Amino acid sequence: MAKTTRKDLLNAPDEFVSTTRSAVKWIKENPSRFAVAVAIIVVVLASGIGFYSWKMDREYSAMLALSTSGDSYQTTLDVVQSYADTRAGKLAKLRLARMAYGEKDPKMAVDYAQDFVNDWGREDIFHWQGILIMAAAYIDRQEPDKALDLLTNAVSRSPQNFRDQALFYKGQALMALNKNAEAKEALTQISEDYHDIALPPLASLETH
Repeated sequence: MAKTTRKDLLNAPDEFVSTTRSAVKWIKENPSRFAVAVAIIVVVLASGIGFYSWKMDREYSAMLALSTSGDSYQTTLDVVQSYADTRAGKLAKLRLARMAYGEKDPKMAVDYAQDFVNDWGREDIFHWQGILIMAAAYIDRQEPDKALDLLTNAVSRSPQNFRDQALFYKGQALMALNKNAEAKEALTQISEDYHDIALPPLASLETH
């Protein structure tokens, strides 16, 4: 096989120039096809930009509606129903869960919190808020075993401040299951920042 020299490499055809020439030649020979291809590309780009703009406007409108709804149950529910596909619409479910728990309606609190966690799809502070609301509601419904499953995961995966709250509720769930030794172990793991909330249940355990 002949040896390739540096001169051969330097004299090799420019692939970019060759490709460009071929493309120009094809366009000249097929102007109508080229025009159709360009039109399709323009339509696709315009549609994408239009959809993005519409999506951003909708997200803004939803967030504005949520921020002005305050603690109104009906207005917050309207946000859920009108903007279900937006971040604000999903966050509105979390607010409804909190409202339901505050109104001592643990069933609705669980339903809204579960819907939120399922829709949200990411483990951030809002996710863990939903988990804690759900767990507290299960404890109020006398279903500590269901709460315990959620709280065990929260203790191992959530940020420190949520971990402390999860440990507190885990202690409550274990006490409801008469697992006092495990409850005490969970409560004693609470950090100094939340130590005060652990004192009453720990004192209660000392009397048993």
